[in-house]
Amino acid sequence: MKGALALLSLTACLGCSPELELPSEIKGLRVLAVQKSLPYAKPGETVTLRMLWHDGMRRGTRPSILWLPGCVNPAGDLYYGCFPQLADLFSKLGSGEPPPPGFAPGVDTDTFDFTLPTTILDRPRPLDPTQPPYGIAFIFFMTCMGDFAPAETSGQLVFPIACKSKTTGETLGSNDFVAGFSAIYAYDNFQNANPQITGFRFKDGDVPTNRLCIGAACVNNESPPTDLVCGQDPCVNACADDGDESCPGTAIQPIVPESSSEVDQISLQTRGRNYREQMWINYYVDRGGVKSEARLFSDALKGPISDYGTLFRAPKEPGPVNVFAVVHDNRGGVEWARTTILVVP
Repeated sequence: MKGALALLSLTACLGCSPELELPSEIKGLRVLAVQKSLPYAKPGETVTLRMLWHDGMRRGTRPSILWLPGCVNPAGDLYYGCFPQLADLFSKLGSGEPPPPGFAPGVDTDTFDFTLPTTILDRPRPLDPTQPPYGIAFIFFMTCMGDFAPAETSGQLVFPIACKSKTTGETLGSNDFVAGFSAIYAYDNFQNANPQITGFRFKDGDVPTNRLCIGAACVNNESPPTDLVCGQDPCVNACADDGDESCPGTAIQPIVPESSSEVDQISLQTRGRNYREQMWINYYVDRGGVKSEARLFSDALKGPISDYGTLFRAPKEPGPVNVFAVVHDNRGGVEWARTTILVVP
């Protein structure tokens, strides 16, 4: 999927878990999305990437974060063709050697700037004559509740960086280590805007603006507010079945303008097909559950769909619950919102 966030699940078993967990339930450290300021960019433009991460364990400790850029147009446009270069960059970073010009990493920051090479389109034309010339750059990101270290690859094609415990040196698993990549597509004449979110709906009303953050305003790993008041803030009763489908559901959804569903200009200009963006919303909670983890917002032929919300199901323990909605389009655009629901006895 062009430009989309991807998480790696390879021999190193990133994203694996000892128990089967629903993608919508944030039990440990998770990267929910990476937004690009320019989902489609032109050669030479600088793209700012912003990461939305959350620690479902609420440990109050910020993870180590590492961005490694510079893998442009790998063979076959395959991300794993970047692994040898990643290993070399990480080795230079660990030894104190300066990285090659234009390949400076990002360390312990939620945002990262990458400037596309002016030569990114200087490659053989696509075999499909209707496909416009394009380039692709992969930006890899890692979050770790320990220390980054070279992975033991044994010559296999695996992700070359691991996360080690600060105290024992043991390799940490998916609750403490997330690795993935974001792909930036480069075109001369095509652009794509990120989706918009203008609010958040709970039951039949709008969440107060002081209980909602959108996009860059969502400070990562922010503790839930402690001054929530049922009746003034979103609240539901606790459910003994702890978010299971037997629990009563409460309607939630971000407010997404229909204008966010853009026409796919590449399909229109190269194939004469007036398709809209395909768009969907992923829902996440750090306690309780949701009825539908993903809902379609816009169909390629029909355009926006009015019913794109889901139902929140309360956990058994009272207290605040973080709720995230992440809006994606199939051309690499993304936006998110977070609110907090108070669960009462």
